[in-house]
Amino acid sequence: MKKFWLAMAAAASMVVTAAASATDFREGVHYDVIAEQATEEVEIIDFFSFYCGSCYQFQPFSQMMKAEFGDSFKKYHVNFIGARNMGDITVRAWAAANILGVSDEVAPLIFRKHFQQRQVSSSIDDLAGVFAAVGVDREAFDNAYNSFPARSQANRMRREAENFNVSATPTFIVNGRYRMNPQGFRDSEDFFNDYLELAKYLAQKDS
Repeated sequence: MKKFWLAMAAAASMVVTAAASATDFREGVHYDVIAEQATEEVEIIDFFSFYCGSCYQFQPFSQMMKAEFGDSFKKYHVNFIGARNMGDITVRAWAAANILGVSDEVAPLIFRKHFQQRQVSSSIDDLAGVFAAVGVDREAFDNAYNSFPARSQANRMRREAENFNVSATPTFIVNGRYRMNPQGFRDSEDFFNDYLELAKYLAQKDS
């Protein structure tokens, strides 16, 4: 009987610990509320730039987020971080990658080119070369880049960055209402997993 009660106490302790961990995220520390209303559906936006060193370091986390949230997770390239006025060009090229269905192949190549090979893209030709490496020839790239859907996507990325007052990258916005705050996890021993738990918590917070 004593063993039974010890087991029950241990189980209760685990439940309490789990419940506590789910409510330990604090507004103003781990996240900020930036809007009164949340989106009806789960939507997480990763505002990033291929010219951002922190975004390069966050690649594994972005992959974790996509695995967790699927199509509800979106990556928007910002136009205020770039080399030689490449911001708008890269935003449109990223839209073209989405249209062509090669975003997952193109992203790691561009990051590797910029931060491992130290060959920063400084022209549209440089970016087209990356697309060629994943099997997209120049004509297909140009057609996608110059298409109306690409222009529309690029405009939406710029508009959303302005709407959410994005001033640094990476910035993660959850359900249009919450901005995740990495500074709140300075003492984390498993930052990416803890940050993912925050995203999951915020995604369901208003449901």
